[in-house]
Amino acid sequence: MNRIEVINSFIDDEDKVVDVGCDQAKLSLLLAKRNMSSIASDISEKVISKAKSNISSPLIDFRVSNGLEKIKNGEADTLVLSGMGTHTILEILNNTKLRFKKIITISNNYHDILREKMNDLNYKVSKEQIIKENNKYYNLIIFENGKYNYSKEEIELGLNHIDETLYKEYLEYLLNKYKNIKESSKDKNDKIDLLINLIENKIN
Repeated sequence: MNRIEVINSFIDDEDKVVDVGCDQAKLSLLLAKRNMSSIASDISEKVISKAKSNISSPLIDFRVSNGLEKIKNGEADTLVLSGMGTHTILEILNNTKLRFKKIITISNNYHDILREKMNDLNYKVSKEQIIKENNKYYNLIIFENGKYNYSKEEIELGLNHIDETLYKEYLEYLLNKYKNIKESSKDKNDKIDLLINLIENKIN
């Protein structure tokens, strides 16, 4: 399954979904095929206009919105934030008073910071899944309400991974990546050393 299909698989029939940064609203289209309503939101008017011209469904509520600014309290209980960086995800959540029962993220960087800062916002990791699409790895993380006392390994490498085989493959990819960085750098890097040690302990 590709990223959109995997996200769709984690959405329950009763969820009220808002997809922020929806791009071409492919997720909302999948949900509409399940007879589910959703809000497809993007900061770009051009993106929303193009999505509207390609998709005609009374189940999709298209909105031009900076983050969650145009989303009213009670309209959604499930938030999708995919295809953006961790700092953008955190900025969106820091700039709203809305709360969600479920937040599905696919951040393209700083997953350790995401886990840690989401905990500060009272959202803890529920489950994670590595997705491999076009030979690239993506780390999907689902958050739910609550706090959790993470170990250093859990902050850096995640927890509650669904596909253990693909997760191990991803860890081996990261291990090779970090070892190459260490070998090519003359300077000592405590973070890289920590990650190498954590991954080696995890997969051995």
